Amino acid sequence: MRPLRLLALAALASSQALLKPQPSSFNSTFTLTAAQIAAANLSAAVANNVNVAAQFERSNWATGSVRDDPFYTSLPANASSAAAGAVLKVEAWTDTSRYTVPPTLALSRIVYQSLTLNGTRVPVSAYVLWPYLPRRHRGGAGGRKTAPLVSWGHGTSGLFAECAPSHIRNLWYQFSAPYALALAGYAVVGTDYAGMGVPFFPDGGNITHQYIASPAAGNDLLYAAQAAQAAFPDRLSKEFVVMGHSQGGGAAWAAAQQQLTARVPGYLGTVAGSPVTNPIELTVALGNSLGLLLTAKSFLSVFGELSLSDMLTPAGVAAVNLLDEIQGCNSVFNTLLGDLLAADPRLALTRDEFVSSPYARLFGNLTLAGDRDFAGPMLVLQGTADQNVPEPLTTEYVNKTCAAFPHHELRYVRASAVSHTPVMYATQQIWMDWLDERFGAGVGGGHGRRRDGEGFGRHTGRCIVQEIGSDAPQPLGHYQGGLNYFLEYSLDDYQVA
Repeated sequence: MRPLRLLALAALASSQALLKPQPSSFNSTFTLTAAQIAAANLSAAVANNVNVAAQFERSNWATGSVRDDPFYTSLPANASSAAAGAVLKVEAWTDTSRYTVPPTLALSRIVYQSLTLNGTRVPVSAYVLWPYLPRRHRGGAGGRKTAPLVSWGHGTSGLFAECAPSHIRNLWYQFSAPYALALAGYAVVGTDYAGMGVPFFPDGGNITHQYIASPAAGNDLLYAAQAAQAAFPDRLSKEFVVMGHSQGGGAAWAAAQQQLTARVPGYLGTVAGSPVTNPIELTVALGNSLGLLLTAKSFLSVFGELSLSDMLTPAGVAAVNLLDEIQGCNSVFNTLLGDLLAADPRLALTRDEFVSSPYARLFGNLTLAGDRDFAGPMLVLQGTADQNVPEPLTTEYVNKTCAAFPHHELRYVRASAVSHTPVMYATQQIWMDWLDERFGAGVGGGHGRRRDGEGFGRHTGRCIVQEIGSDAPQPLGHYQGGLNYFLEYSLDDYQVA
């Protein structure tokens, strides 16, 4: 709420402009071409809806197209040779007036070197979200302006360069984690993941986003922390925690696995929310193969002998090619897929048999998060009502990991009647306290401390399973189930009065 600016009213009266409603697609005039509509065989209704969704996405670009932004396209001479974790470029101050970040936060952007699934060096962009008042942490005394660092891995935003959170007004996950972290005093380095943001290798070749290839995204998380610390050595803690949700939850878990060989200095542990463990088993658990529309290009980046038509029907190939051509992200993908299937529920977009192919099994093994050795400690968060990453699959991989590595510290929190992204809200007290413990702050409220036999479920070695929800003061069915709002950039003062 803003104070009334009474002294300015007289001046405003003489130059008052007529206010107009602001649509959610206010900043884009994008329309599909006739050729695009024909190639994808879209009806007029589907084309209209895709246009609206694309205009909405583009209205939420804070910095315009990444392909027109030199920050993402102009790489330094060492971009081909720099080691993983090296800083390639730094934008120390990013104009937050173009974003929808909370007051009293600041923003920077960096480009750094990471590694793909097969170890190829790849430039990756990221944002750094800065707190106003750094949270107290071990090593942060003596008046030093250092903030404890969390390397954040976002959930699915899309597959293409334009889907990068660093150029989206709300940084994609807003209050679901990065805003909450920064407002609590943590600095957040949020990787875009390779293939999103920076569109090209130094030689001009296109960078494919290896969607759900969790070890690759795990590299992005580890090296984002290392690069951010190098870019801002006097402003960030020397220690860091990795954290992520959904796609990012799998990335965070895989980062804990990758850390055994990467050995990035300062690593304190991992938080994995609603993690993707085995992408092929996830596809089976969801009961359909539509996920191949998202993972097909990842398969191509790993198995060069494959083609889209090995995984997708002609209609599916046309849909993926359209998304690539118009750089459609989550809103466009969901609109296009939903409308195509609503118009023809029997429309086949994927080849179901591919899910049981040797390629699928090998990809699942190459990209697995879970049932492997890891650098602990690790906190895993899961809602029992999750429709995107089913709780039984996460529980299976927690159990496998605990059985194989019983002396590693792993805490598993199951939130009753909580769905996918809301698990980050339901467990916020837990992960905030857990972070305080890792950084040695000693300021947590106790929800994250181990207290054997008090409020926790079963123990297996150093693995702990905790169930929450039974102490909720209202019946679980009374609580808001999911997000039903979005943050919109304001063009007029009356909207934030």
